[in-house]
Amino acid sequence: MAFPQYTHVVLITGANQGIGFETAKKLAAEHEDYQVIMTGRRKAAIEEASAKIVATGRKNVEALVLDVRSDESIHAAAKYVQEKYGRLDVLINNAGIAYPGGPASRQTWLDILDTNVVSVALITEAFIPLLEKSKVTKRIVNVSSNLSSLTMKLNPTSHTHKLEYGPYTCSKPALNMLTAHYVTRYLEDPTWKINITCPGYCATNLNNFGGLLDSATGAINSVRLATLGPDGPAGTFTDKNGPIDW
Repeated sequence: MAFPQYTHVVLITGANQGIGFETAKKLAAEHEDYQVIMTGRRKAAIEEASAKIVATGRKNVEALVLDVRSDESIHAAAKYVQEKYGRLDVLINNAGIAYPGGPASRQTWLDILDTNVVSVALITEAFIPLLEKSKVTKRIVNVSSNLSSLTMKLNPTSHTHKLEYGPYTCSKPALNMLTAHYVTRYLEDPTWKINITCPGYCATNLNNFGGLLDSATGAINSVRLATLGPDGPAGTFTDKNGPIDW
């Protein structure tokens, strides 16, 4: 059943805390006609996060359990959105895990690549049929990092030149290539706006709250890309200050 009072239905992965939570909060506050589906793998955590936003007077959010590494959970979430709304207008692939640096085990490599790349691919494929039913501009926002920039990595003057976070920094260029795959798939259809955002080095659970920016700042560009109109860009890699070299 569709809900016509909402012009846009948005789904955000990893929305129980950090940048995902702030993205949901900002979208709900600034766009009352957007229904924001906040997802997370732990039922209690995502319901608590959603309740915090509802407590501010925003009614256009809801909680949904979605474990990005579970095919069963992904398909259940897609079925829920199909049955309740009949479409999806915006997908924000925000969920991810990091690594503090140093030698990593094979399992650590596999866990990070599975979460940051494989899961994004499977979630996107699961929700593309619902995005195709959208009557407005279809948007996919993938949350990456400037640590993924090969240009910056190979530039001796770049702040990322000597940084080594193994599995994490390898997973994000792979995510960027995955995004490019979808950009080229829909290149001839201007109703698709598929882009990459770098939130910046934010203080989140991902880095033991060691970042320099707050999560609300990290959400700014995600919200911008999630609300692009028909004349908005596609195939970009940006942060809140502008383009980033791939």
